Amino acid sequence: MYPPVLTKLDFVRRYAANEFGNMPKTWETIEEFEQSGFNGLIHIRNRVKGGKTWYNVKPTEARCVWDKLISSAKENNVNPQTLYLSAMGPEDNKIFQGEVQRGYWGLDLYCNNIAKPMREVSLKNWYNRQGIIATLLLKHFLCPNSYEWLQVLLDRYPDHVVEFSTYNTEWGTLPGYNTVFWEVRKY
Repeated sequence: MYPPVLTKLDFVRRYAANEFGNMPKTWETIEEFEQSGFNGLIHIRNRVKGGKTWYNVKPTEARCVWDKLISSAKENNVNPQTLYLSAMGPEDNKIFQGEVQRGYWGLDLYCNNIAKPMREVSLKNWYNRQGIIATLLLKHFLCPNSYEWLQVLLDRYPDHVVEFSTYNTEWGTLPGYNTVFWEVRKY
């Protein structure tokens, strides 16, 4: 049995240990990122629930942005222990994104088809689907590997929400997947 994910800090620790499947390349520290030689866009993420995230940071600017965030820690509600870095998804290739959970009548899906990071999509552009419609949408957009893994996550973590992004190409740390799983959290 897998323990529930009760805090953002717990999630990030388990996420970094690859517990939740396909994900973007992720680095715990700016030093680890710099040593990786990664040359794509990144985003600086926050271990604080609801905390800010910084998108589309160029690798050549990562250290400067990181240091600026740390130097203005109180304004940004951050410190080096609350930040980590991930590769930016190929937003131009995004075809579907959302949050899904098992509900009383089957799956509850909150989603959109907009090629932008989740937090940048206006609430008016999100829609809810339940039951068979939610299942059909997920099967349509997620490749078979991604759909199967989503089912594993929903089985392992009942009463949890799974947040995901789906692309029209394989992307993430695992070959053969078109969907990355950004977060699993107890609702």
